Amino acid sequence: MIWRIKKLLILCMIIPMIFISGCFDASEPDDLAYVVAMGLDKGPEDNLIITLLLAVPIAVGVGPEPGEIEKSTNIVTVAAPTILGGINVINSLISKRVNFAHAKLIVISKDLAEQGIEKIINTFIRFREFRPDTYLGITKGSAEEFLKSSKPLLEFNPSKHFELIMESFAYTGFSNGCTIEEFYSKMESTYEEAVALLLDVSRIQETKDLAEMISSRNRNGILEGDYTVGEIPVVYENKVRQMGSAVFRGDKMVGELTGLETFYYLVVSGKLGEMYFTLPDFNESTDIAENRDYITLRLGQARKPEISVKIKENIPVVDIKVSLEGDILAITGRNDYSTGEGLKKLEKYASEYIREKVVLFLEKTRDELNSDICFLGKYLKKTFLYWEDWIKFNWPEKYEKAQFNVNVEIKIRRSGIMVKQIPGII
Repeated sequence: MIWRIKKLLILCMIIPMIFISGCFDASEPDDLAYVVAMGLDKGPEDNLIITLLLAVPIAVGVGPEPGEIEKSTNIVTVAAPTILGGINVINSLISKRVNFAHAKLIVISKDLAEQGIEKIINTFIRFREFRPDTYLGITKGSAEEFLKSSKPLLEFNPSKHFELIMESFAYTGFSNGCTIEEFYSKMESTYEEAVALLLDVSRIQETKDLAEMISSRNRNGILEGDYTVGEIPVVYENKVRQMGSAVFRGDKMVGELTGLETFYYLVVSGKLGEMYFTLPDFNESTDIAENRDYITLRLGQARKPEISVKIKENIPVVDIKVSLEGDILAITGRNDYSTGEGLKKLEKYASEYIREKVVLFLEKTRDELNSDICFLGKYLKKTFLYWEDWIKFNWPEKYEKAQFNVNVEIKIRRSGIMVKQIPGII
């Protein structure tokens, strides 16, 4: 009896030891080199140019003094035929082992994206260190140059810097926040195509450069956000920029969207957070004030878009109803839209203005890009009983003939803290 009790006690001590013991492949945090961002460029002889932006743990943990933020990161570049082969080379050179568990951004050059990036994306999905919520961006220039130009001026932690920038689409509407998981899913989909963040390095050095850029493009009254990423009129010490979207068909990049076109993409796809939206003030004779007065609204989704797709005479007819709500933030003209008929006029005008822009955006995806990035095919796919019939239907080919019926409804909830706008005396 005593012997049985002893055996039971020994067993009770052994079992906890099994579960609380350390993993055989565990690594100390101090033994790892954490990647903040990775860049991929086209290299010679079918090689990749792989650039890693590594965090320096001591600098990030202690918190560098102002002006010493560069010490929080380190850059290493290697040429190799595969990503993980290049990482193996880097591991043989540095004192720590490269780890991607905290990587926030993957940057791929436009030249590489136009050739096709399926093999690259498959590596990210298969290798367990890459988190599915890592952001994916396409830079119009060199990915290596993009990472070298990045200076997190308002954040000591470079990882936090990239995370906050990539998430800014939720309150600007000028980018899309695509992750490698989302990109892979759309790349393999039969009813939608993928988009990615559009990145670049600014060449603007001084304020005088802004006037030249704006005058060359502002002849017809261009609005903020109506730029691609390399044209943003901003002077800032950190030269990296993000605005707009890179559009794909399959795994190949086929075109770009401006910041405002990306906003319309978010509106149709139901991903809009909120944004400050500027539109020209209404004019009875020309619809746009000749003196370029503007109205700024804070816009957000009132509800998800209502979308239906039907086939009529072998042509897809897409019906889209968009419901937005907003607040009046600024009116630079003399018209009063605060209450009554003025408010109704503004709602009608803003609704029609955005409706026309959404239609132009959809027609661009159909005619120029031939890419259903708003996953409109999803609403038709569910009407097919058999998978073989859906594949045979060939939605990408049918989308090139699609017709769009768009209805936009905007409700102004608040007119700001002014009850009434009283025009000045001239």
